[in-house]
Amino acid sequence: MRLVTSKELSTYKILPFDLYNDVNHKVLSAGEVLTPGKLIMLKNHSKLFTEELYSDGSKGERSSSSKNNSKKLSNFSYDSLDPADFITVVNRDGSLKLESQVKIKYYFRKTLDLFLQGYYEEGLLKLNSLVSIIVSDVFKQLHPAKKGSQIRFLGEYEICHPLNVAVISGLIAKKMEYSIAAIERVILAGLLHDIGKVKIKLPDGSALLTTHEDDVQEHTELGYDILKNKLKLDESVAKVALEHHENNDGSGYPHGLSSDSINEIAQIINVANYYDNLTCNRTPVLVSSNRDALRALLELGTKKFAAKMLYTFVHMYNYDDPKEFNDMIL
Repeated sequence: MRLVTSKELSTYKILPFDLYNDVNHKVLSAGEVLTPGKLIMLKNHSKLFTEELYSDGSKGERSSSSKNNSKKLSNFSYDSLDPADFITVVNRDGSLKLESQVKIKYYFRKTLDLFLQGYYEEGLLKLNSLVSIIVSDVFKQLHPAKKGSQIRFLGEYEICHPLNVAVISGLIAKKMEYSIAAIERVILAGLLHDIGKVKIKLPDGSALLTTHEDDVQEHTELGYDILKNKLKLDESVAKVALEHHENNDGSGYPHGLSSDSINEIAQIINVANYYDNLTCNRTPVLVSSNRDALRALLELGTKKFAAKMLYTFVHMYNYDDPKEFNDMIL
């Protein structure tokens, strides 16, 4: 085990080794290009190492100290977080306050670490708190938003994508006049829809959080198992992880379901998920603005999406939204 300093990292153009933080989460893999953005992201970690190290200093399987480690990792709250401690990009044109953008991303990053370490119950407790924050605070700040680009978190895909899907899906459910309890289930499902990716490992051992979803179709069944069997969530939420890639015409996966056979919340998540992946250029269709993304959604139409969910989302915001996504980053 060797500690790696920020000064040393700044000397590399290509990372020559795998990089881990002090809770055994692989941060970057050997061979990755160290862009300025990645170097800024690495400053969020107090310590970085070149080989696996559990927080108690041991290697190998987690020992009886894992319970204490769980408490240590989960010892945070939304109110206790200082946004100055988390360096990230923000949406300068967003309706959500810049400080709120940073704190929510910081909170979700720390929660995601719990899931990556296998502390599912602790992670779920944190997510339930985040759902309440989204309903009580985020939605109020987003209420003036007239354009889809104003509601997006920008930056790290593994953090921003679940947040964007959760917020967009919750807003669709709200527009469809779901009850508060139902809206909260939709938001929770959005946050957890890709959780199966934490169980998939690349050949180098790193968690598959940022790979294109259609390349790892098994994440749907793995996610369902986590939500149903580990977290004991309601079937309507658990099925979202399984069915959010099912298409209205039966062309999706994993089971080729169609129309009303698809879980209703999954139909909402399907729209939000594909929209956000469009805006992150993680689909075969390349777009540069919210207007382009909406046009792409409409071209796919009801072959892919349930009509009610698709048109509810499309009509929520001004179609004339040509702002380039790259111009929104601060």
